[in-house]
Amino acid sequence: MSSSGVTSIDKQVLGFCLNIDFFNKVKNKIDRTMFDNELKDIFDTIVYSHTKYERSLSVAELSTIFNDSNPAMPDSSRSRVQTMINELVAPQDSDELHTDIVNNLWLRDRARQIGEKALEIFTGDSDEFGELKKLIDTVDDGRIGDKTTYTVVDKDLNQLLTEEAGDNDFPFTFNLINENIKGLDRGNLGILFARPEVGKTTFCCFLAASYIRQGFQVVYWANEEPATRIKLRIIQSYFELTKEEMVARRFELVETYKKEIEPYLVIMDSVGTSIEEVDEYAKLNKPDIMFCDQLDKFRIKGEYNRGDERLKETYVTAREIAKRNTCLVWAVSQASYDAHDRQFIDYAMLDNSKTGKAGEADIIIGIGKTGSSEIDNVVRHICISKNKINGWHGMINAQIDIARGVYY
Repeated sequence: MSSSGVTSIDKQVLGFCLNIDFFNKVKNKIDRTMFDNELKDIFDTIVYSHTKYERSLSVAELSTIFNDSNPAMPDSSRSRVQTMINELVAPQDSDELHTDIVNNLWLRDRARQIGEKALEIFTGDSDEFGELKKLIDTVDDGRIGDKTTYTVVDKDLNQLLTEEAGDNDFPFTFNLINENIKGLDRGNLGILFARPEVGKTTFCCFLAASYIRQGFQVVYWANEEPATRIKLRIIQSYFELTKEEMVARRFELVETYKKEIEPYLVIMDSVGTSIEEVDEYAKLNKPDIMFCDQLDKFRIKGEYNRGDERLKETYVTAREIAKRNTCLVWAVSQASYDAHDRQFIDYAMLDNSKTGKAGEADIIIGIGKTGSSEIDNVVRHICISKNKINGWHGMINAQIDIARGVYY
C-alpha cells in the first residue's frame, strides 16, 4: 500500500509511540502485524530504538536510525518510508485521546483477525471455532485504559455512624431470620445452599416474594429448574396458595398479579448464560436484587486448571457485580454429600469448593434436613455459618410448606 493509502490512524499511533512513556504503556497491545507494508519497518525501528536508548525519539532521530539500520534498501522504498516518517507527529506527553486512538487501531486489527478466521471456517479451510471464540472474547477484555478501578471513600465519621445505625437496604421480613439478622445491603453477596430436594429453591422463591412485597425489583436467573416453574413458584410464595387454590381463584389473582408482582419480577431462562452477561444486564437495568440459581453453572471466560479455581473466579465476579451495580446478589449452590441427613451444615460443605466460594460471601445460609418421617419431611434447619453483617451464627428450626412455597 502506498503512503497515500495509509490511514491516518496508523501514522498517528506510530507518532504517539515515539514517546517512550506512552510506548511502554501500550507495547503489549500493539505489534507489527497491525501495520501495512513499510509502516511495519518504521514500527520495528521504534521498538529497536526504545529498547537500545530507553528514551523518547524525535522524528529526525527516527529517520537517522532507520537509514542507518537499512543501508541496502532501494532508493525508491527509502523515499516512501522517509515521507511517512516525516508525516509523524511526536507528542510531548500522552492523554486519554491518544489511548482511545490506539484502542481503535487494536479493535480494527482484531476485527480483521476475526473476519479472516470466520472466513476460513465458512469456506471449510478451518474448523477452529475455539480460536474464533477466543478472538471474540478478547474484544471485551483487551482495551487499554487510563481510568482507575478504585474510588476514594470520603465519608466522615458522622456519616459512617449514621449509615451503620440505619436500616438495612433489604430487610428480612419474616421471623425466621430477622430476630437475629435484620437484613442485607446493596453490594452484598449471599450464598444459599443445601442438598438436592431439601428446599433451597423454595426458600429462594419465598425470599424473592418477600422482596417483591417491599417493592424491590427482583431478577431471577434460572438454569437449574425450568424458568416458567420458578416464576409460578415465586407467585405461589407471594400468595401463599397451592396450585389448586390459585386455579380456583384465577381471575382474582391475575389482576393482583398484574398490579403487585409483574412490575417487580423478571425471570431469566439462563441455561448456557455467562456471568459476564449477568453483569451486562445489571449495568443496563439496575435491578435491586438478583438470584443466580445455580451460580456454579454459569459460564465464565478464561481457562482454569481446576474446577474450584473456575468457581472461585465466578464467585469473585458475582461479588464484583453486586458492588459495581449496587445490588444484592444471591448465589444458589448445592451442598456436598457431607451435608446429607444433617441438621447443621456449614460452608465447608459447599459443593465443589475449597475456600474460594465461601470467601467471597457476606452471608452464607445452609438448609439442613434429617430423616424421612412425616415430621422430618416438613422440618428444616436454617443454618447461618458465615455472617459479615452482624456476626451472628446459629441454627433456626423451621417448617416448610412446599405446596404453598412458604417457610414458617
